[in-house]
Parts: sequence; structure tokens; C-alpha cells
Amino acid sequence: MDKVTLIITVKNEEKTLLPLLKAIEKQTRLPDEVVITDGGSSDNTVPLLKAWKPGFPVRVMERSGNRAVGRNAAISTATGSIIAITDAGCFPEPSWFRAVVEPIQKGSVDVVAGYYRANAKTPFEQAAAAYMLVMPEQVDGDHFLPATRSMALLKSAWKKVGGFPEEYRWNEDYVFARALEDSGLRMGFRQDAVVVWSPPESWKPFLVQIFRFAYGDVVSGIVRPKMLSIFGRYLAFIFILILNTYAGIGIIILYLLWAWSKNAQYVPFPYNLFLLPTMQVLSDIAVMSGSALGVFKRITT
Repeated sequence: MDKVTLIITVKNEEKTLLPLLKAIEKQTRLPDEVVITDGGSSDNTVPLLKAWKPGFPVRVMERSGNRAVGRNAAISTATGSIIAITDAGCFPEPSWFRAVVEPIQKGSVDVVAGYYRANAKTPFEQAAAAYMLVMPEQVDGDHFLPATRSMALLKSAWKKVGGFPEEYRWNEDYVFARALEDSGLRMGFRQDAVVVWSPPESWKPFLVQIFRFAYGDVVSGIVRPKMLSIFGRYLAFIFILILNTYAGIGIIILYLLWAWSKNAQYVPFPYNLFLLPTMQVLSDIAVMSGSALGVFKRITT
């Protein structure tokens, strides 16, 4: 059977590291090797890693740079022909590792996109998860791109697309996933390969992440239809308001009702009444400002 290496990148993760390591040890199918790259931690992350002595080989590397640099460094030294990937701050469920690598071991695919669910403890976190994740009933397995929270691939597939793009800081895994898809590699989806992910706890980290994703997309040359639709809808709001103030206000009210209704089931009442419309408008602003700054960056460089 092909050897499988699990790779993880970390930086200043002393608060989340031990639960992650324990989750790896509890997998129903253990990795043959784990390679962890630290990106320059200033806390107790590296000593905790070096003290970890599970029942399988572990190598800890220290490499300054972004997550793409760390992942490429880990994969380049991995001895497995199959690479499984998760992120710090995620906690794999016990069957995750077996499920995410199984289709590759059977020879049916070259890349597997696993799934993830949110460990949302507050109404805000529940709302953030609804905006940032693909919820179970919305999953389209035929078009579900892998994210580094939960994925596996052949090492040869990583080589084929040139590795993770190290020039991008904030959306390198999406650019990488698009490259895998465009390369003609066989892609698969396993909804039972689940890691648990912690969503942002407050407005600032939520909006910063949305801004960075939008900025990173434009800088990397990716134009998502959703981004264009956000710009289009606000231009329409302004145009209608100019033509007819009451009609414009009515359209905006309908938009806020839509923002509430599409995710109301994921956030308890009455929190959803305020959180969801507010999150829609603020995330729209974050997307537009991040995209605009990305365009400026491309024009000026």
C-alpha cells in the first residue's frame, strides 16, 4: 500500500496545537508519517511539537514564510506518494484520515476534497460559518474544490501544477485548487472526510478574512461571479434610489430580508434578525473594498 504523509503548517498555535495532535493520534487509520512546518512561531508551539512522541514518525521543520512556503517545504521532503493536508486550528474527526486518502489509494482519483464543519458556539460564530462555509445541503460534490483544511492528493499531482503558489499569502489554496482542476487531474469529493473548524469569534477577524480573500482573488487574477454580482447589485441600488427613492428603499429592504432568510435556519432567533442582514452588508463592503484594492495593486505593479 502506498505510503501517506500528513502535512500541517503552524505559526503561534500553542492554544490549538495539543487538541490537533490528540485528534491525529485518534485517527482510525494513522498516517505513515507527519511533517509539520513552523513558520516562525514566537510562542511555545515548537517546543510542544518537539515534545510530541506519537506512534508514527514525525518531523518538525522551521521555515520562515507564508503558508504556501511551509506546505511546499513539507511536501518536498515527504516520503509518502500520497499527501494529506489539514490546517492548524482544525481538528480532524476520527475517520477523517482514512476517508480522505481512501479514493486515492483505490486509484480512482488523483485529488480528494474533504469536508469541514464549524465548531460554532455563539450566534455570531454560527452566522460567520454560514457565510464562510458551504453548508451540507448546499454541497455539490461534482464541483467542490479542495481546501487545505481537508484534502489529499498524489505528490505527483502537487508537482504537476508546480506546488502551492508562494507569491500569494491569503488565497493560495484556492489558486492551487483551481490549478489542480484546470490541469485535468481526476478530482473527487468525500463528504465524510470531516475536520472541525473554528469560525471567527467577532466582527474584526471575520471582516479581515473576507477582505483578504477578495483582495487575494483579484491579485491572483481570479474573478468570481459572486464578486461581480455584489458590485452590480449596489450599482443597481444606487441607480434605483436616484430614479425613485421609495422604490430604492423597498429594494434594499427586500435585499435585507433575503440576507436574513437564506441563512436564518443556521442562527437562532432573534439573533438572526440583526446578525444576518448586518453581516451581509458588511461582508459586501469588505468584498468590494478588497477587490478594489486588488485591482489597484494589479494596475500599479
